[in-house]
Amino acid sequence: MKKQDIKPNLVENEKEILKFWDDNQVFEKLKEQNKKTGKYFATMDGPITANGMTMGLHHAFGRSLKDAMIKFRAINGYDMHYQNGFDAQGLWVEVNAEKDLGLNSKKDIEKYGIDKFTEYCMQKVKTCASKMTEQSIRLGQWMNWDDSYFTNSDTNIETIWYFLKTCKQKGWLIEKYRPMPWCTRCGTSLSEHEMSDADAYRDDTCQAVFIKLPVINQDFKMLVWTTTPWTLSSNVAIAVNPELEYSICKVKSDDKLICVCSTATKVLKDDIISVERVVKGSELVGKTYETCFEEFPLQNFEHKIVAWDQVDATEGAGSVHIAPGCGAEDFELGQSIGLPNICPIDDAGIFYNNFGFLSGLDANKDETRDLVFAELEKRNKLYYHHSYTHRYPHCWRCKSPILFRLIKEWAISMDEIRPMLIGEAKNVEWQPAFYEKRMLDWLTNMGDWSISRKRYYGLPLPIYVCDCGEITVVGSKSELKSLAVEPEKVDKLPHLHRPYIDEIKIKCPHCGKPVERIKDVGDCWLDAGIAPFSTNKYFSDHAFWKKNYPAECVIEMKEQIRLWFYSMLVMGVALTGHAPYKKVSTYGSLLAQDGKKLSKSSPNNIPLNEAFDNIGADVIRYTFCSTNPQSDVIFSYSSTDEVRRRLLSLWNVFVFFNTYAIIDNPKLDGFEPKQSDLHITDKWLIARTNEFATKCKGYYEAVKTCEVVSEFERFVDELSNWYIRVNRRRFWKSQEDGDKLNAYFCLEYAIKNIAMVMAPIMPFMMEYIWQNQVREVEKTASLSVMMSGFDIATYKIDDESVLDKTNIVRSIIASALKLRNENNLKVKQPLKKAFVISANTNALKAIEDYKSIIEEELNIKEIELTTDVETFNDHYLTLNFRNAGKVLKGDVQKMKVALENTDDVTMNKYVSELETGKVSIKDFGEMPSDMFIKNSKPKQEFIMESADDMTVVLDITLTQELINEGILREIIRNAQILRKEANFEIDDRIDINIKSKDVEIQNIINSNNDKIKSEVLGNTFNEISFTPEITKEVEVGNGQKVEFELRVSK
Repeated sequence: MKKQDIKPNLVENEKEILKFWDDNQVFEKLKEQNKKTGKYFATMDGPITANGMTMGLHHAFGRSLKDAMIKFRAINGYDMHYQNGFDAQGLWVEVNAEKDLGLNSKKDIEKYGIDKFTEYCMQKVKTCASKMTEQSIRLGQWMNWDDSYFTNSDTNIETIWYFLKTCKQKGWLIEKYRPMPWCTRCGTSLSEHEMSDADAYRDDTCQAVFIKLPVINQDFKMLVWTTTPWTLSSNVAIAVNPELEYSICKVKSDDKLICVCSTATKVLKDDIISVERVVKGSELVGKTYETCFEEFPLQNFEHKIVAWDQVDATEGAGSVHIAPGCGAEDFELGQSIGLPNICPIDDAGIFYNNFGFLSGLDANKDETRDLVFAELEKRNKLYYHHSYTHRYPHCWRCKSPILFRLIKEWAISMDEIRPMLIGEAKNVEWQPAFYEKRMLDWLTNMGDWSISRKRYYGLPLPIYVCDCGEITVVGSKSELKSLAVEPEKVDKLPHLHRPYIDEIKIKCPHCGKPVERIKDVGDCWLDAGIAPFSTNKYFSDHAFWKKNYPAECVIEMKEQIRLWFYSMLVMGVALTGHAPYKKVSTYGSLLAQDGKKLSKSSPNNIPLNEAFDNIGADVIRYTFCSTNPQSDVIFSYSSTDEVRRRLLSLWNVFVFFNTYAIIDNPKLDGFEPKQSDLHITDKWLIARTNEFATKCKGYYEAVKTCEVVSEFERFVDELSNWYIRVNRRRFWKSQEDGDKLNAYFCLEYAIKNIAMVMAPIMPFMMEYIWQNQVREVEKTASLSVMMSGFDIATYKIDDESVLDKTNIVRSIIASALKLRNENNLKVKQPLKKAFVISANTNALKAIEDYKSIIEEELNIKEIELTTDVETFNDHYLTLNFRNAGKVLKGDVQKMKVALENTDDVTMNKYVSELETGKVSIKDFGEMPSDMFIKNSKPKQEFIMESADDMTVVLDITLTQELINEGILREIIRNAQILRKEANFEIDDRIDINIKSKDVEIQNIINSNNDKIKSEVLGNTFNEISFTPEITKEVEVGNGQKVEFELRVSK
């Protein structure tokens, strides 16, 4: 058995274990072992985006949780489909590739060459995936890394084609005009669920504007407010709430009156002179007005004020500028009442040529906004503009501000499938449970799923629209070949991406004419959502697919409710009628020390490789697995200090066993003690170990690693600060006997169970302990803790009451130690006696079983259980002020002082008279007993503490003999401390001299020669002169000085 360092080198140990796993092919052997068990666990790994050269800590968050679930099942003998996934196409890959290549627009990409751009993206994915695989292995994650799935594979693409063809057959695939969130930098729309990401909205300060538009043939102008001045180019109506009141006000700045909602007149500031009249919104409806820029060709129609009950005056003027081509809500209103649609900008955010002074300008630019203000001012339509901060959408990938743009998009209609999605979502177990409501709310209120994107490197939508009106959706590569004008070209495709796929034309099934594929690519969530089918051999091995569908549990961050979990649910229900998962477990966000979200681009980011080198993978995994799934996690090096302390507590237990086992070489292989031979604390440790391991198994099965960690921390604390502390002398003693071997057996049993239980969360440290302890003492132990079969709680204790009895005893000890601490009575000072006042019969049995341990832990000579509390109390009287005031009138305070100054003898007399109904108080005479309240307090020689149904009493009377014994304990303790400071080995015999110039102290030393030698492993004691290896002078007792000299015996 190798001697272990007092402090672990976690990082170096982890590298050693990685090599051990690799050299011994542990993962491969585990998989082979589990294939024979007949147990299977269906899992589904969400693809990680291969768009950067490394993973971030937030990736390690999810991977730690997933791997803990998988390792638990694997250790328990379950076979699985260990397949990691990489999200390998779409906007997230494209944007990074553009940065690498110095491309800033879609035109730049087309100039560079779509073919070269696609090939660069694909190569970048491979490089990123390789780096991320290395990091995942360093994290301790086990997968078939040479069998990862990539969402850019032809298999993945073909499976999505099959899904889209199914949607077409069901009548769900539609094309329609709708205003979409549009990223002008990326030149594409974004879906509703993409915009639901928390990162999509951020605080943005803009220039909002109030404009005043003249109402035709009226004496007033309508005041309108907007935060998007560029959309004024497309104004088609003003909406008012017909039920609200509107004030028509005289102002200083304009000859005409201004109409504003009556509850919003504050926006006029000090410009208002008076309210001339008040009208209902319904009276304004139908009136025509002059729009902002009536000279624009597309504005050549009559503009009217319309009714809309959604209008309020919480912001703005209570009158809303309507531009259906620039906003979803405006579009819905416009559709319902027949308003025209004007879309003023192209896919780059540039105004079309028929928009006058705005033609060719960028809608995103401040200069364009300022020009709009200037033109409004020329027309006397600008009231004022101001800074306004609000939550504004940004592109989830490139972070550019979003504009809304009316375009024709392909979408999946949700109307028919919605009830099925809701029904299946209700059958899923959601963790935390409240996420079920979040998903159901989303499913109830979501719009159609927009699936088309105006981009290049992504899923090519297999949609072919013929001039004759026929729409063909191709469901596979083989179908594409059967329909192709030139089938041989399909065989020559390097892969199913643009621009290669664009060259394949099909013959229209209706009219026979050649038809090109639409140029759009698909929403990237189609790529990830199809994974339960494309990765599980849906077409080639249906039995294998059925074994893996649905997944038992999927784990991802909470934002995936509306993203991956949603897309999987839609695609799963569309193809099978059932959800693709039985359970969904989510986790929170990763935050930096300042509370801001932590990502690879954050200024306070900690690179994952740096974290591996500084704190190790186990600390990272433990941190994440300990997190309540409802909470976000603050991660920094300082925040992991507590985790390292927790791991050090276990390491100290391991080192304790290791240190003494090296000395004693206990023969534990095949040994199992009789229960009747076990010490009471041994029985407790076995029972507590079994309880710990069994509870944790249940928590793992429920996918609650945070509860496993909590149990682990409690158990290690009890193991270290209870079992080892009260049994250390059993390991210290030199003689080999059955009692000592039993102690070794029980401690090794506990550590072995910890190793199995915590291996899914801390695989490196647990494997290290398994190799350096378990396999050293148990020659039949499995090659790896991962191959142990989770063989926990194998030694049963018949008397389960030992747990309750020990809890009682520990409560007694805790109360007594608290008393000592509060009364400045150090534990090294022996006390005569302790009492436990309780009628609990279990307490009596516990004290009987643990008598010697309680006395040792509390440093008392005797402990006794009693029910007589009066023995320990003195009684005294205080005033009942309500009753006393009626009798004493103004002398109440005088009586109070008299009672407080009464001596004990007199007070005892008063107390005894209380039962007679009259109490004779000196200087006051006889007083009725209801004037007084009988109180109790501990007698001078006792201190007491109550908890639950027990009271602990300490007799603090100190005799000289007790004082001397306390000094002796101080001397021995200081000698043991010096042994540690000198780095002596545990079993080193030493020469020691202890001297004091204080006669009484020296007498204590001399009269306890043998005890001191025994306690400090002294070979000689005050017998010879020598050159010490360590010397020190310390104070004991009441400051008396004692000199120590120590060396290892020659």
